[in-house]
Amino acid sequence: MEGISQEVESSWCKLVAASCPLQVLSVKLGRLASDLQSWSQKKLGNVKLQLRYAKEIIHRLEMAQDNRELSTEEEWLRRQLKRHVLALASLERTIARLRSRLTWLKEGDANTKFFQQQARYRKRKNFMAKFKVGDQVIVGQEEKQEAVWDFYSNLLGVAPDRSSTLNLQNFLHGSVNLSALDEFFTEEEVWAAVKSLPSDKAPGLDGYTGKFYKSCWQIIKGDIMAALSRLLQGDISKLHLLNSAYITLIPKTAEAIEVKDYRPISLVHSFAKLVTKILANRLAPYLKDLQTARVLHRRKEPRILLKLDISKAFDSVLRHRGFGPVWCSVLSKLLFSSTTRILVNGVPGEPIQHQRGLRQGDPLSPMLFIIVMDVISALINRASESGLLQPILASGPTQQVSLYADDVVLFLRPHTEDLILIKEILKVFGNASGLVTNINKCSVTPIHCQDQDITEVQNSFGCMVQDFPCRYLGLPLSVKKLPKAEFYDVIDKIADRLPGWKAAMLHLAGRVTLVRSVLSAIPIYQLMALDIPKWVIKSIDKVRRAFLWKGRKEINGGHCLVAWGRVQRPLDLGGLGILDLETMGWALRMRWLWLKKTEPDRPWANIDIQVHHNSLAMFRISVSSVVKDGTRTLFWSDRWLHGKSLHDLAPSLYEHVSKRAIKGRIVRDTLDNNAWVRDIRGGSVYCSTDRIFAAMGYPCRCGAPPWSGRSTQLDTLSYRTVFNKSAYRCFFVGAVEFEPWQEIWKTWAPPRCKFFIWLAVLNRCWTADRLARRGLQHPERCPLCDQEEETVHHLLITCVFSRTVWFAVLERVRLQEVAPGLNDTTFADWWLQAVQRIPRGCHKGFNSLVILVAWSLWKLRNGCVFYGASPILDSILRTVDEEAKLWCLAGAKGLRRIWP
Repeated sequence: MEGISQEVESSWCKLVAASCPLQVLSVKLGRLASDLQSWSQKKLGNVKLQLRYAKEIIHRLEMAQDNRELSTEEEWLRRQLKRHVLALASLERTIARLRSRLTWLKEGDANTKFFQQQARYRKRKNFMAKFKVGDQVIVGQEEKQEAVWDFYSNLLGVAPDRSSTLNLQNFLHGSVNLSALDEFFTEEEVWAAVKSLPSDKAPGLDGYTGKFYKSCWQIIKGDIMAALSRLLQGDISKLHLLNSAYITLIPKTAEAIEVKDYRPISLVHSFAKLVTKILANRLAPYLKDLQTARVLHRRKEPRILLKLDISKAFDSVLRHRGFGPVWCSVLSKLLFSSTTRILVNGVPGEPIQHQRGLRQGDPLSPMLFIIVMDVISALINRASESGLLQPILASGPTQQVSLYADDVVLFLRPHTEDLILIKEILKVFGNASGLVTNINKCSVTPIHCQDQDITEVQNSFGCMVQDFPCRYLGLPLSVKKLPKAEFYDVIDKIADRLPGWKAAMLHLAGRVTLVRSVLSAIPIYQLMALDIPKWVIKSIDKVRRAFLWKGRKEINGGHCLVAWGRVQRPLDLGGLGILDLETMGWALRMRWLWLKKTEPDRPWANIDIQVHHNSLAMFRISVSSVVKDGTRTLFWSDRWLHGKSLHDLAPSLYEHVSKRAIKGRIVRDTLDNNAWVRDIRGGSVYCSTDRIFAAMGYPCRCGAPPWSGRSTQLDTLSYRTVFNKSAYRCFFVGAVEFEPWQEIWKTWAPPRCKFFIWLAVLNRCWTADRLARRGLQHPERCPLCDQEEETVHHLLITCVFSRTVWFAVLERVRLQEVAPGLNDTTFADWWLQAVQRIPRGCHKGFNSLVILVAWSLWKLRNGCVFYGASPILDSILRTVDEEAKLWCLAGAKGLRRIWP
């Protein structure tokens, strides 16, 4: 908004009667919020009231225009009010969008009523009407706040008693050099953290988002850096002013009645979030070296999968892991000075001083929790090394633990002694650290176990037994093919999003955004890990397609204007950029092949990961190996011989190689002493190998291999693309480009206008010719010229009336020489040829003007067909002029340069 930067600078530069930089920053942030609120009221006032008055005056002026010609002053007032209405409507829509929290929808993708409806829906959904405390149901606001405060005060505000301690020296050996974490903050480091803050996330109680820090950094950076320096120096007397948070409660289910049925969402003060973001950025590169958990190999032996539920709490083991005194001091101060208020129906309660636990909502907490949880892995590994736990395998890893935040999976033998020991280890760890295991929420899943094993587990551990398939990290786990029922959840999850959206308030372009950003994003997590069956993809596509074209769950084929296969293509290939889920799944699973190849130390690297044959084929043609020490290059399947593999060079020979050799034989162990010969089954094709290696200039049976066997460098990979978005595009290589895609999608215009132009270029508008082919009622002749049959190309460029409109509009911007003529065949061809004939500086403005005129002609045609309007040249030219000026005000910079 114009003038806001000056207002921020004016307020920020006022003197503050305080010496502590932390207090100074707190006062300036609070004062700025008050000043901006006052400035907004003076500058904008009541937006809804102003909008109502302006529309009323415009209405009366237009009524007067029907009876007489407006005076010069009245015409000027009408134009000014229309501009004012546009600005007020845009501001009202912005406010409504912020209240709706639909950050994935742009303002132009839906109308104000839609955003307002979503805001009301969120408010109704999150309203806490009553709570059940024991046997009592409370409905009063004060009573509800007291119940919530009691619950979270016991959870966060009471330090747990520690009955045990752990001697970390006995089972955590060695530490990582983390001295770099104690260095002073630099302005470049802080600015990098600011840039990485999300711009539109919900603010904390101070009201500031990442967008404020980014846009006003030059004004506020001095005070921010001074506050950070004071924090590192150890002065925390005023840190509590900048280290508070709100917790808002979101119902987990529609039947939420108790406080525990609500999910807490923490809204942290912007400065505290910035500090933890800086610390998290520093810690992230070292996190991998601070973890020790591993993953299980495959063998059919009796085991159990023990899934634990850990109640969150925190106690530091950081010093033993190598964290320096400055880091530990800053962290303890952040935890010690933090307070939280719980919001109940928008009303904050009394502050709770944190006595335990990490705070949700800052980026550092998950990393610290992982480090502390890794102690469980170290304890169990130590028990296994001491022989207290029976090994899972005869050889290889002796004990297996999988950690992800507070989700822990243990693999154990189903023996009473092992189960009792694990239970004691968890108890000691909980007593020492405060990370308590809730046995009632744990589950045991047997793997190739007998009935007596399961009984022994139940008697020893006392938790529920759950057969496969079970769920871990939101995904189903199974030792065999997943049943259909496991996939219905993701289909239902997508379908359940539709009722909350009022499709009638969304035009097609808005629904495209919802399909791209929400419906297509929901199954991505499953696509990364699972080979989802085609029937699931088709079911999801059925929901996405129905919502796109009609805003419903189900439609018939006649409602679809464009084939779904084309809709799923990228924009430059003629589609709408909606993901092809099957293809995206292939691209996502290529990532596992890449990581397995480049990071063989990952715990799962030795597992035979099943990927689709299309993913494997694309990976093989995209990646080639540069052999150095020969330890990371597969002899038979990798492309290491002049960019080719032996599979490419000698397919007949490759057919006689065992699958085990194809997956496991590396170059280093192969060429010396002709070890690769033993991989070939049968000797009839052995003679062909001499010719292959001779043709490449490599000796086959003697001499040095084509790499240095004593090299100390690891093999490297040369690749064209392997990751997600670029890998997804690789599956469209060879497709024909949609020529006018940049003219449509890279041009400034309202989304609904772009969507119409896309349909028009594809000849998918409901003009008379298409209606006639389907036996539907249609006008006999073009409603604009009443001379020829109506087609979309006739309507837009060859109709006599349309060509007159084009000439008049283009003459006004002195581009009448490119106006459409009788020889132009299609709208797209004329448009592309016209762009090439005009000066380059006019391209953006001309493209916006083409979309505007075509959209105006289509609206006029619909008025003639459905409302009996008459095509009047002066009327449509006036409409184009008014719309062009509004577009210029709304942000069409290219059009502003050429439109007088």
